[in-house]
Amino acid sequence: MLESIQAIDEALGLSTWTSRQVALLTALTLALLYRYEKWGIRWYSLLHAILSGYLSLICVYTSYHHAPLSSTTLCAGPLTSLHRITPAITLGYGLFDILEAMIKSLPKDFLLHGVATFGVMAYFCEYHIPEIVLPFLLMEISTVHLVFMKATNLSESMVGANMALFVLTFFFFRLMVCPYLWWGIVKTTLFVGEEEEEMGSMECLPWHFKYFWLLFGLIFNGLNGYWGVKIILKVLRKATGKEKMKEGNGLKDS
Repeated sequence: MLESIQAIDEALGLSTWTSRQVALLTALTLALLYRYEKWGIRWYSLLHAILSGYLSLICVYTSYHHAPLSSTTLCAGPLTSLHRITPAITLGYGLFDILEAMIKSLPKDFLLHGVATFGVMAYFCEYHIPEIVLPFLLMEISTVHLVFMKATNLSESMVGANMALFVLTFFFFRLMVCPYLWWGIVKTTLFVGEEEEEMGSMECLPWHFKYFWLLFGLIFNGLNGYWGVKIILKVLRKATGKEKMKEGNGLKDS
């Protein structure tokens, strides 16, 4: 896997692309796809979710076999260029979200979502530690199935299967994997031993990283927990027949 990523990196010249360039290119690409909404699917959202979620999965798999995350690897830098530019894709999505909310005068929660996404990704990209936040883009895998929730060209059984995949990926990645990884870094940064401090294993991190990381996790894990409860209630309504399978599948209907 590592050799394949490195070959793609060399062929496309990914090492020459900066995070800002990738973010701007992403925002422009999403803007071009913005008006294309066929079969009830927001294709720009789907594109971002696939790229961020599955590129993150590839990177995490590669890192697990070649450079597992630990206190000594927090400052090891991105394993490949793909580890560096994948968070920049979500940075561009955050920028697109902000512009969309401002231009179309969307509700404040849309703007806040864009600001939060852009702010978090900008922090890691600008401090040149994008590989640390990269595993948390695994959460976008569930978004792929969320986008298909309002698809009009799917049968009722396909909607049910997609909903099951959404619930499974939501709970696995957002409520199990990501909180586990987040807490691991919290323990490393807040409760690090004196020996590791002397070794300088985290010398690349800004002094405020531990506080930013703690706040980031509390907010996003809290929000995921909130939506997790709403998803359980939604599934119960579907299972008991109180709500049809193809009804009320948008975020606002939860």
